[in-house]
Amino acid sequence: MGRTPRSQPAVRPVDGTLKWVVVQYRLLCTLWVLVLVVVQWIDTEGHNPDRRVLAAGGVLAVFWTGVTVWASRGNDLLGSRWFAALDGVVILTLSFGGLVAGSGDFFSGGYPGSWLFVVAFATNLRWTMFASLLVMAEHIYLHFAMDLTINRTAGTLQFPVLALIIGWAFDALRQREQMRLRAQEELAAEKEASARHQERALLAQRLHDSVLQTLHAIRAHADDAAEVRYAARRQERELRRTIEELSSPYDRSFRAALMAARDQVEDLFPRVEIDLVVRSDLELNDSLDAGLIVAREAMINSAKHSGERRVDVYSELSDRTMVVRVRDRGGGVTEAEGNRILTGKTRSMSNRLAAVGGRVHIDSTPGSGTEVAIEVPVT
Repeated sequence: MGRTPRSQPAVRPVDGTLKWVVVQYRLLCTLWVLVLVVVQWIDTEGHNPDRRVLAAGGVLAVFWTGVTVWASRGNDLLGSRWFAALDGVVILTLSFGGLVAGSGDFFSGGYPGSWLFVVAFATNLRWTMFASLLVMAEHIYLHFAMDLTINRTAGTLQFPVLALIIGWAFDALRQREQMRLRAQEELAAEKEASARHQERALLAQRLHDSVLQTLHAIRAHADDAAEVRYAARRQERELRRTIEELSSPYDRSFRAALMAARDQVEDLFPRVEIDLVVRSDLELNDSLDAGLIVAREAMINSAKHSGERRVDVYSELSDRTMVVRVRDRGGGVTEAEGNRILTGKTRSMSNRLAAVGGRVHIDSTPGSGTEVAIEVPVT
């Protein structure tokens, strides 16, 4: 797995959690700023601060927090380095608000610390430490400019300590997440390789058994050309069906099931070859199961009554309907005979199709053969 630049972090599950932490802390710090603005607006303690600057600071904090929340809709914006740099400009500007307003103290609250969260999310520990040194240097200057006590100045050491904790924690969480994702990919690759091995072993076993049986049948009936032809045809069918079953993305493939029905009919009538073309494949359901039963019955009727050695079967998906056409080029039947075909067992199959919203249509002309069109809806 390749490394992803920190300026555009990969979309990992842990990133969503880290982003939530960044935004929540920013919201908390905004509330902190508003409380300090109100306190300094009311309690000046001998100062006469410019209330316009105080109000502007509060508006800036609220506005930029809104921008942060908007940027958090995706990882690309909030996690970009240019946004982290712009965020730093806003934070450093807000920190100067107390000096410009003449309030004699800060009203930026924890907002500078929230910048370290943004930098840690967008970059790494090194850049987070660098950002903390910038904030510390600015606050040391402002402490002297506003003539604050040395104890207050020593408190600026909180920024490197906070950056060390945040930067290390964010990097460690991402590293652990990267390791977990890599382990998942390796496990998935091992499962895929194992599945391929099992498929190859199953295919080899099937081919081994079926080919040996076919060769034995050919050797035993070497003088019977028709029997040899049937054995070869059966082997071809089995190979195609096996490959289809193993390669299909469906657990119960309609194409494979239709091929199996064709094979059953050919086994019942060895002298008849059924040429099957299936253009579409789907997962079997009740509708397709009903269509398969009727298609098998139609193939049996053609093989049994047409007098031809070849039957054509074609299937495709059209307008959310699976269509199966069974055609032979036998003698055909008259309209009256066609109506009689729909009696007995075949009529029950027609009723089965009607139960799932499907239908069957028989088109037969004397001397031109018979075509049975089976339509079942696909949901």
